[in-house]
Amino acid sequence: MAESAVLVRDAVMIRLERYLLRNLLLGVGTVLLVMSALVIFVNLLSQIEDFDDTRFSALELLVYVSLRLPAVLFQIVPIAALIGALLGLGGLAVQRELIAMQALGLPLWRMIRAAVVGAMVIGAGAWVMGDILGPPAEAMARQMRDAQRLGGLGARLIDQVWLRDGESFVRIDSLVSPRLLRGVEVMTFTETGQLREIVRAPRAVVEPDGWLLFDADGTRFEADSASVFHHDQVIWPLRIEPHMVEVLAVRPETLTLVELWRQMQFLSENGLETDAFSALFWSRLILPVSVLPMLLLAVPLLLGGLRDSSMARSITSPP
Repeated sequence: MAESAVLVRDAVMIRLERYLLRNLLLGVGTVLLVMSALVIFVNLLSQIEDFDDTRFSALELLVYVSLRLPAVLFQIVPIAALIGALLGLGGLAVQRELIAMQALGLPLWRMIRAAVVGAMVIGAGAWVMGDILGPPAEAMARQMRDAQRLGGLGARLIDQVWLRDGESFVRIDSLVSPRLLRGVEVMTFTETGQLREIVRAPRAVVEPDGWLLFDADGTRFEADSASVFHHDQVIWPLRIEPHMVEVLAVRPETLTLVELWRQMQFLSENGLETDAFSALFWSRLILPVSVLPMLLLAVPLLLGGLRDSSMARSITSPP
């Protein structure tokens, strides 16, 4: 009989724990849905002023805003988790269900375990949004925007990308493909840091033995003189490979964690700035974990107000 009673009690505790978890996840899910609608609405309004310039149709504008949604939601998951937990568990507190659970003997550690499991589920969902759905969706959104603004020319709008190959620094304005570049400028310095040569070309193709520059104009600096030159076509001895050009031209927001790490290593090895990539890498890594303290914070807040349910009622009821 005693063993049966223990089994029944354990079964009841497990059901209560699952009930808590279900309400917690339902609250967080509801908050995320509401925030998604608000984000889409606000972004649509913010894009209206660019509607004519980008030549987006109404459907394309909605698709563009929706593609950017995962990255935005990823940033607000921790606060959504806290609000959702307060709403989900606060509803139980208003109905005195938490008091009833404690009266049935539900221990605090089971409530905390439900919060931990919920944090794992929400954190995993945040990771999926931030590292699996977010980067490719952001890349597609930027491709849509660039294609519209460039009138279908095929190039991508990018911030000026700077590359380094030994003593040469390369600036690229835009990409048609990883091998076909537009607006290329190469500056070569001496070992003492003095400018030795500069060449500009409106178009370049990355070849195995160097970069093929078209219609290139340049200036070569000597000790006490300077000479200009022009080449219809010339192979410039750069050892930067196409895939590195592609990676460097991509914005950090469109890269996964693994790609961010590789990018940081490449930039560091070439003596280039890594701050933007490093900040995003650690943000992507830490943000899903930050859901746990948010949910654990909700448990004592609600349990502390059980005797006076006005706190829980104020959380779950509109003003």
